Amino acid sequence: MPTVKLLVVALVVLTPLSIKAQSSSETEMNELKAQLKAQQKLLEKQQAQIQALESALATQQKMLMEVSHCGANAPAVVPELNRSVEVKVQPDGFQPPKNQLAQSEQQSPAPEAEGAGDVLQRGQEIAGVTPTTPKLQLGPAAIRFIGYPALTAVYRSTNSGGGNATNFAGTPYSNTVPGNTSEFRLSPQDTRLAIRVDANLGGSKAAGYYEMDFGGLTGGNVAVSGTTYGFRVRQAWFDYSTGKFEATGGQLYSLMTPAVTGITPWPSDAAITQVIDRGYVAGLVWGWYPQVRLVYHASPAASFAFSVENPEQQVGGSTVGVTFPAALAPTLNTQYNVGTNGLSVPNATPDFIVKASFDGKPGGHAAHLDVGGLLRVFRNYAPYTGDGVSGHNYAGGGGGNVNFNFEVAKGVRLVLDGFLSSGGGRYIGGLMPDVIVRANGEISPINSYSWLGGFEIAPSKATGFYAYYGGAYGQRNTAIDTDGSYIGWGYPGASDAADRVIDEITGGYSRVIWSRESLGSAQFGFQYAYVSVQPWVSGTGPAQANQNVVLTQLRYNLP
Repeated sequence: MPTVKLLVVALVVLTPLSIKAQSSSETEMNELKAQLKAQQKLLEKQQAQIQALESALATQQKMLMEVSHCGANAPAVVPELNRSVEVKVQPDGFQPPKNQLAQSEQQSPAPEAEGAGDVLQRGQEIAGVTPTTPKLQLGPAAIRFIGYPALTAVYRSTNSGGGNATNFAGTPYSNTVPGNTSEFRLSPQDTRLAIRVDANLGGSKAAGYYEMDFGGLTGGNVAVSGTTYGFRVRQAWFDYSTGKFEATGGQLYSLMTPAVTGITPWPSDAAITQVIDRGYVAGLVWGWYPQVRLVYHASPAASFAFSVENPEQQVGGSTVGVTFPAALAPTLNTQYNVGTNGLSVPNATPDFIVKASFDGKPGGHAAHLDVGGLLRVFRNYAPYTGDGVSGHNYAGGGGGNVNFNFEVAKGVRLVLDGFLSSGGGRYIGGLMPDVIVRANGEISPINSYSWLGGFEIAPSKATGFYAYYGGAYGQRNTAIDTDGSYIGWGYPGASDAADRVIDEITGGYSRVIWSRESLGSAQFGFQYAYVSVQPWVSGTGPAQANQNVVLTQLRYNLP
């Protein structure tokens, strides 16, 4: 009996506990099922978001592929990415809210998502009207650091000397030692760096540009134990525009330089060819001159400009060959740039240039025409020599050019430039002298002409081909000295340094071999050139000098 009682008591006590435990277990199971259903709905929602993102990514990739196959001049259809970096000063100890930081991190695109394939093959010049590189935003000013380190290999079949810029007028003849020896060098002198600042001031815009490389003077032992190349300022200027008017001051391409389109101070809008050679092409009209320029943009298709530019009356050095009157030579050598005068030439006035530019699309093909005019003033002082020679002498000079480029087909551009002048040899890269001086001190300008034609082809946005033929011609200008001998330029019996014609045939290739929009791009280039020089007088020597030039370049374009 006691045992039965104990069993009855146990059943009475444990039965409610068992029922309570069973009820609690059922409640937990229901809660777990509810959580599982909620998580399943969340997963389904996330899966839908992933599918939407994959669809958007596929659309963007398709757009990028279409752009990469449209050609060099196709309009960009890829949405613009925000690549700016805004610099703001915050109080000490300031920390952004966590949700703001997370949002910022989520919005930072990976390099592969930044349009890495949308890279255009670049020429030497690195800055155009519309900036495309990352910026630092400081108030209204956007600051950009652009450029590229470059390694250039140069081979010439004759030893004309110099670095990466070919000395066309100094091509040696085969009856000389330099004319029988070749040269080869590797050089980083083409490395280029620039700082660009743009500011939108509401109704007006301001910009500044400073560009440098290492093509300056080099010491005699520069390549013995190190290569300390001379630092050089290429361009440094300030630009301000409001409405249809624009003003620029500083050192930049001369207004006489051919343009790709319109009239702007930006270097990549100067049509200075796509070659690797830092001397460009024989016959190209160009120069970096300090100047003040005013431009009136009458319409998107027409612009008119006037500039006042730094002058320099030059007759060149031993490679140009102007002979002064014997009695006046010591004085005249200090009044004209003979290649060793530095900044001591006493120029009379600035050079004055006017230009008109026209752009259009006849038949749907982009076309550009610009026409320029040049006015120069030359002078000297010839002291009394006993032959009635004394006093100040003046002469005017001038010239004009017509430059034309036309898109003959998608990605194919025809280039035609022509220049004629009386005393404008300096503007043809200094290949021809400006003037001669007669025995009585009178100044006589030399007529000089140049031409350049060719094709620029872009089969894709990362590949470029080019071919040009250019040259310069200097007309003979002679006089008789007081002793009856010839003086001037190209006279009978002159040295072969007086060049009648300098011409060049060149072609090349450029390819972007790697690129990431946020990291930059690597680019390879190749150029071949054949240079020929014909003197006015060859004497017993060769009737012409020529050389073959091969250049290759590997460079990294900063993003």
